[in-house]
Amino acid sequence: MASEGIQILEDMDLELVERAVADFTPDGPDAPGLAVGVYSGGRALHTAARGVATVEFGVPIDATTRFDIASASKQFTAACVLILAHEGRLSLDDDIRKHVPELALETAVTIRQCLQHTGGLPEWYALQAITGVPLQVLTEERLMTIISRIRRTTFEPGTAFSYSNTGYVLAAVVVRRVTGKSLAEFAAERVFGPLGMDDTVFRDDASVPLPRMAFGYGAGPVRGDTEEGAVGDGGLVTSVSQLAPWFGFLADGRVLGRRLRDALLERGVLADGTVLVYAYGIFHSKVGDLDAFGHTGGMHGYVSYLLYLPGPDLGVAVLTNQSALDAVGLTRRLALELTGRQEEPAQGNQAPAPITGHWYHDETDTSMTVTEAAGGRVAIVREEAEFAPGTDGRWYGVGDARLTWLALEDGNLVMGKTHRDEPHMIFTPCPAPGQDRAPDGVWLSDEYDVLAVLEDGTFIMGLTLRLDTEPAPAGAWRAGPFTLRLEAGGDLTISGAGLRRMRLLAQPEGTRPVGIPPGLVQHHRLA
Repeated sequence: MASEGIQILEDMDLELVERAVADFTPDGPDAPGLAVGVYSGGRALHTAARGVATVEFGVPIDATTRFDIASASKQFTAACVLILAHEGRLSLDDDIRKHVPELALETAVTIRQCLQHTGGLPEWYALQAITGVPLQVLTEERLMTIISRIRRTTFEPGTAFSYSNTGYVLAAVVVRRVTGKSLAEFAAERVFGPLGMDDTVFRDDASVPLPRMAFGYGAGPVRGDTEEGAVGDGGLVTSVSQLAPWFGFLADGRVLGRRLRDALLERGVLADGTVLVYAYGIFHSKVGDLDAFGHTGGMHGYVSYLLYLPGPDLGVAVLTNQSALDAVGLTRRLALELTGRQEEPAQGNQAPAPITGHWYHDETDTSMTVTEAAGGRVAIVREEAEFAPGTDGRWYGVGDARLTWLALEDGNLVMGKTHRDEPHMIFTPCPAPGQDRAPDGVWLSDEYDVLAVLEDGTFIMGLTLRLDTEPAPAGAWRAGPFTLRLEAGGDLTISGAGLRRMRLLAQPEGTRPVGIPPGLVQHHRLA
C-alpha cells in the first residue's frame, strides 16, 4: 500500500498542495497560519507551511514549528492506556473508581467507557465554567477537585454516546496511578521515544518554554493561547515533521505493534448493540468512497486534523495557530484531490420538506428554532448555521455546518452527520418561546457546592459565569450555551455544553447575603 500512496504523490502536481494552502490562509504570509504534512510509507512525502508562528516577532511557520493539537491528542492518550491493558496492568472494563477512588460517582463507569465517550460523564469544560475555576492555571490536580465531585452521570453508562473530555482527563490520572509516571513521561518512554518522535510532548506544565512553539491566535488576530496544564483530553504539542512515524504505525502497527494498532481502531458498541463510529481517540469516516479515520482538535488559538486513509496508505495532517482557519476543510480537500476522489453529491430528485419551526431533543433537553434564510436556505437561530436544499430530501449545512444535514421524517426533524454513521438526533415539534422572563431565585448544586442566581433576567453561577437569559422553545430559557428549566417543586436544571439536566436545588428566599456577589458564596458558609 505504501507504494500506492507514494505513487499518488509522484503523479500529482505538487502545486496542488500549495494552492490549497494558499486558499485556506487568505490573510497572507504575515498572519497566523498553518503547517501541512502529507504522508505515506511511514514518511513525510511533502510538507507545506504559510503564515507566522508569532505575529509579534514575525517568525515564519515551517515543518518543525510545534502546535498544540488539542483533542487530536486523544488517540495518543488512548494508546498509552491500551499498552497498560495489554500488559495486564489494568483492564478496560475496570471501574474507574478502582484506580481513582476519590471519585464520588454513584454508578460504575469503566475505563473503556471513558475512552469511548459512553460513560455519561459531564463535560469538564462546562463544570469549569459553572464553578469558575480559572482555566489559565488549571492543572490536573486542580481539575480533579472539580471532577472528583461528580456524582451523577448524564445517562446510564454504556447506553449512549456523548463526547466528553472528562473521561480522557481521568485516563491520564489512571496512567499516573498505575505507573507512577505522568502521562507525559509514560508517553515519551513508551510511544514517542520508540517511534522517534522526540520533539513531541504532552505539555503538562505550561510555564516551561517550548522551542519552536507557535503562539495561538483567534480572529483579528488576538492572542488565544492558554496556560492550561491538564492533559489527556488534549495538550499534545507536535509538528508536521514529527507525525510521519505515527501515520506509519496507523498503517500497519510498525514499531508499537499490530495488536495495539488494531485495538486503537476497534469501534465502541453500546448496550443495545449499536456500533459507534468512535474507537479509541479516533473517529471512523469516509473520504469519497474511501474508508478513513482520524480526529480533529480545537482550543484557544489552535485547530488541527489528523486523517489517515488505509486504502492508499495516505495520511494528511493540518496544524494551525489561528482558530478561524478551516483545518478540517483543508484536510478533506487534500485527501480528496490526492486520491482523485470527490465528495459524493446528494442523489435524487426530491426537494426537502420545509423544516422551519421550533424543535426539541428530549435526550439532551435542548431545543432550536429553524427559520427561513436568504437564497432559499434555512438557518438555525443563534447558531450562525445555514443549510441549503439538496436533491435527496435533505438540507445540507454550508460553511462551518458543512458536515451536518437536516431532514423532515414522520413529522420530526432529523439531524445527522455527513461522512459519519453516528446515531441521528430526533427533534420533535415543540411550543414557541414564551414571553416571561426567567424567574428570580437562588439554587444550589449539591454536587459542586456552588450557588446559581437568576436576577433580573441574568443567570449568575460560580466565580465568573454571568449570562443574559431569554425565553427558549419548549418552556425553557436560554443562557449562552445552556438551557435552563424550572422543574416541578421549584428546582432548576441546566443542560447544554456537555451537561444534561444537572439539577440545582431551590434555596429559601434570602439565601444570598446582601452585598456578597452571587455565585461566590459556598453553601456551607451560609449561616
